[in-house]
Amino acid sequence: MELRSDSALTLQSLPGPPPRSPPRRYPYPHGGGGEDRISALPDDVLLQVIVRFRCARAAALTSAVSRRWRGLWRHLSELSFRDIPSDAASTALRQVVCPALSRLEIEIPEEHRIMDPARVSALLHAAARLAPEDLVVDLWGHCKDRDIPIHIPSFQRATSINLRVVNLYLTLPAGGIDEFPLLERLSVAGCRFDGMAEMINRCPNLRVLEVCGCWGLDTVKIHSPTIEELVLDNNGVLGNLDVVAPVLEQFRLQATMGRDFNVLFSAPMVRYLWWWCSCGQRNVGIGEAWYLRSLDLWTEESVYVLQLNIDFSTHMPVDHDLIQQIAQLPQFSVLKIYLAAYGHVFGAPVLDLLGTYTGILRLKVVIRNLERTQVCLPGCLCDASRPYWRSQSIPLLFLEEIEIDGFEGTSHEVDFLKLLFRCATLMKRMTVRLSRKVFPSDGGYEEMRKIFEAYASVECLVYGSSGRVVDI
Repeated sequence: MELRSDSALTLQSLPGPPPRSPPRRYPYPHGGGGEDRISALPDDVLLQVIVRFRCARAAALTSAVSRRWRGLWRHLSELSFRDIPSDAASTALRQVVCPALSRLEIEIPEEHRIMDPARVSALLHAAARLAPEDLVVDLWGHCKDRDIPIHIPSFQRATSINLRVVNLYLTLPAGGIDEFPLLERLSVAGCRFDGMAEMINRCPNLRVLEVCGCWGLDTVKIHSPTIEELVLDNNGVLGNLDVVAPVLEQFRLQATMGRDFNVLFSAPMVRYLWWWCSCGQRNVGIGEAWYLRSLDLWTEESVYVLQLNIDFSTHMPVDHDLIQQIAQLPQFSVLKIYLAAYGHVFGAPVLDLLGTYTGILRLKVVIRNLERTQVCLPGCLCDASRPYWRSQSIPLLFLEEIEIDGFEGTSHEVDFLKLLFRCATLMKRMTVRLSRKVFPSDGGYEEMRKIFEAYASVECLVYGSSGRVVDI
């Protein structure tokens, strides 16, 4: 039930229900008489009436119709306090006499949202006294109070808790066990919340966990035999991700991977997955050139799709463990690589990636040769460290479909095309989308045509920059 501060009847002025008085009779226009049957109804029936207002203000105003209804709002099992200051909300909570609420919602309006930790703590403990099954709290703290801990009290009856407490620091009191024995859904947003692993230990029936816009989560450890749905939207840098959830079905992650990022992910039942990680310019494997801008992993048509956004830069330390860390992710069938190549040779790092993921079914490589910021001189790191990649072979025994988007026909792109045909011996389809810079008279285009002729068993499709199929 919603309670608004503009109520004509203040909460402090509303006593409990008075003793029941005899039914009153009222004159009718035609001289008849009638009984006030509504006021004669028992309290539990009247509560069923005013609960349908879905507004505590409207419930309180019923006392203007009949004194018989005065104070009934305090006995409602569903209460929503909105658009009132925190002190008024705390006062109202102290007047509630229903011993156990089915739902309690507290939303402090914007003009009163900046609350100090003491008031927030008092409000949470007042809510805990009412033992709600479903709890929603939405309020704001001050940035200066970000490091002052606020203990989350025990909610023994709660099955769902939604805490959006911006700029505050939530913690759990030490030594507590089974403080949330019935909790199935937990959502925490906008705050510092670094006790996630301990919280999970105190929620033996937790099925859904959402942690969004929080900070202080350098390490996320979720070991739960019950969690089925998990959402992590991290505001800071994520250093370690440790998920062991045997019945997890849905997982959504958005974070920035730290330089020493480590991952352990064990969720054999997961069906829906969306994983987006900014990677902080981590080197993907050769010299000091290529770095990973972001990593995306999602579920598409019941298979996993991994997308790597790779850029070319300089003066980046080599990260030899990154490929191995990515290999800890769920097994994916589709690999998409987006390359901001700036005209540099990309064969060696892509070969490294393909050598790690030899079980993929489909590969897409998107080449974006953006305007050069530097000239690729002879002996450039992009090719000098491993020029022999052109003659290497790796077993891509499951790869059936390949798409190359942005093909310009340069000599190293032609060599890369040869490499793919040589490694993917069971390839069924090759699709090439040409850059606007390619013309049929170019030598690279003619080389591509000869490769296609040499592998006549493969269905080869070429699209011009206009999107139309080009005859080869």
